[in-house]
Amino acid sequence: YAEDEEVTKPHQRLLQWAENYNATNTDNIEVVVSGAKTADVIMTTIASGSTPDIFQNYWNNAPTWANNGALYDLTEFVNGGDAEWNKDDFIDAAWDVCTYEDKVYSIPFTYSSTFLFYNKDMLAEAGWEEFPKTMDELIQCIDDCTKVGADGSIEQMGLIPDYPWLDNVLWPVAFGAQFIDEETNTITFDSPEMLKAYQFQADIYSKYGYDNVKRFIDSLGARATTEDPLFTGKLAIRWQADSALASMVDAAKETGTNMGIAPMPAPAEGGEGQGMLSCGVWEVNAKTANAEATLKVLKSLTSAENMAFMAEGDYGNGAFMPRKSALDAVIAMDGVSEEAKQVAEMLRDGEFRAFPMSSYVNEYLTEISTYMTEALAGNMTVEDAAKAVVEAVQPMADEAAG
Repeated sequence: YAEDEEVTKPHQRLLQWAENYNATNTDNIEVVVSGAKTADVIMTTIASGSTPDIFQNYWNNAPTWANNGALYDLTEFVNGGDAEWNKDDFIDAAWDVCTYEDKVYSIPFTYSSTFLFYNKDMLAEAGWEEFPKTMDELIQCIDDCTKVGADGSIEQMGLIPDYPWLDNVLWPVAFGAQFIDEETNTITFDSPEMLKAYQFQADIYSKYGYDNVKRFIDSLGARATTEDPLFTGKLAIRWQADSALASMVDAAKETGTNMGIAPMPAPAEGGEGQGMLSCGVWEVNAKTANAEATLKVLKSLTSAENMAFMAEGDYGNGAFMPRKSALDAVIAMDGVSEEAKQVAEMLRDGEFRAFPMSSYVNEYLTEISTYMTEALAGNMTVEDAAKAVVEAVQPMADEAAG
């Protein structure tokens, strides 16, 4: 985290936790907190030394760092049955991004998903008093909320699937697609569910014109401000990570927008919607000079008590942590917006799935972006692009499997 001076920001909260730990532990352990370090800086530092003992990281770095011998194996720490630490308090899905080749290398510390923010009045005007319950209904709602002028220019859109960027986890997960068959080690990017996830996006560009949509995107104001297209009547629905929730709530109030938040609709009638999952994580340096002391500190750092403290969030707006008790704490907080409480409930009770962990996770995502960008632009069919992804990634999967 940036080394902010604001006492409610994450860095200052970590400093407060460390000050309390140093004052109360009886093991002669001193914790020193440093912020504003990139992952590259951390990797360079731990490659040559035993500190930092504990550091933050992006979850998808774990396979490469573990293969390079940089990460301490936390499997026994996590699964050791420590009732005081209580692994069962964590959201189960969070461990998927912390486990690589059946070993736990990370402890989840932030818990985030993407939800659909929508302008209730714009949907009502298009005949949608309730938010769509299935993906097919969402597709129809998007069409119903789109307006095109007499000259063919787009005046309003229901939703732009790749705005602000092409998210290659969000829509596949929402449509129920899997990225790999773990039992057969087969890349499944060409499955019917995956093709539908991308065809729905390509169809929007095909129907309204790729250049038309891109020109429309260029006209949109800054996100999560009063100029956000959701608040200026340009977009009826917009996907947004919950990290911007406080800004979205403030902007909605300032503009008088009747804003709603919804989870991803179900892939089909009678099913249950799934959202994408991302976590920030803590990891331990494999060269730590004193593993016993480090794990004691890690236990406190990732405890229910500290996560509830961190969950108070910037300026007391609430933040989302991977422990159920921390999400419950947000729901019970005074002064937290009703929207924050709603998101905490959805994170606690919903179904979420992350991109599968593997040694080639970053390469897989790169191949998806390369080919599916071409498909949305109309330069390839969705089927051909998906096939190209499979052909590029399957050899990586085969090599990783030995």
